[in-house]
Amino acid sequence: MLYYYHHDAIHISKIDLLVSDLSISKKFYTDSLGFSILSETDEYISLTVDHQNEILRLIPNQINRAKNSPMNIYHFAILLPTRKDLGKFLHHLIIKQIPIDGAADHLVSEAIYLKDPDGFGIEISVDKDDSTWGKNNNQIEMDTLPFDYKGVYYATEDDDLFISLPSDAIIGHLHLQVKNVQKIKDFYSNIIGFDIVNDTIQDAVFMSDKNYHHHLAINSWGKNKNPVNKMKSFTIAYPTCEKFIEAYDKIKQMDLFYKETNQGIMIKDPEETEIYLSIK
Repeated sequence: MLYYYHHDAIHISKIDLLVSDLSISKKFYTDSLGFSILSETDEYISLTVDHQNEILRLIPNQINRAKNSPMNIYHFAILLPTRKDLGKFLHHLIIKQIPIDGAADHLVSEAIYLKDPDGFGIEISVDKDDSTWGKNNNQIEMDTLPFDYKGVYYATEDDDLFISLPSDAIIGHLHLQVKNVQKIKDFYSNIIGFDIVNDTIQDAVFMSDKNYHHHLAINSWGKNKNPVNKMKSFTIAYPTCEKFIEAYDKIKQMDLFYKETNQGIMIKDPEETEIYLSIK
């Protein structure tokens, strides 16, 4: 199965994070998570797994945020190609004594959760074969079940050491923290072009293209919690010009603000999260 859903699907291709200390974040994302540096300036650090494509950008946070301003990110997921890769990463966490924030079997995937130095949630995951994914009333079934630590640990060998993230790791999905689930769901489904694949979990909606379990999720579970640093923006990549133009036309028909940039069409969702639309 691997990534065929992403080859011709709308997906998240890049995330820009606002961090409080660039040097501390650099050490965490390279040493603890295994990213490589694609480019580095005083204004940002660009991270990659294949030495060609930027998938994360760390940007110093110079914005004074109000105490009651909401966070706009719940977590983002780095999707590994195989269970063996997840096992290798688990060995790495144990050897380096890197704290984890939890782990789960989600029926469609297996995931280990961490927090970065600014409190951003990070999911390192691997998909289960899509032939095992359950459906109920055309919705992909997902859950949070105990993680098979033993099975994942022994999916690789002790001498197969983790050096860096696999070159074919990708952003599996982005999970946003929002205030108004219905309004945000309508925006990403009706304008951006994602399909609803599961809205049975309270105060949450999971969306995707090409029947993937989710490329984007939203929830309002933590709307009363203290905020953490905000994500600056993220990029949505369209697999074809036709799909991109379809979204572009809807933006113009709805008379939404947009701006053409060298990163793509910049727009904002109803809760002011900045998004770039590009063609893969």
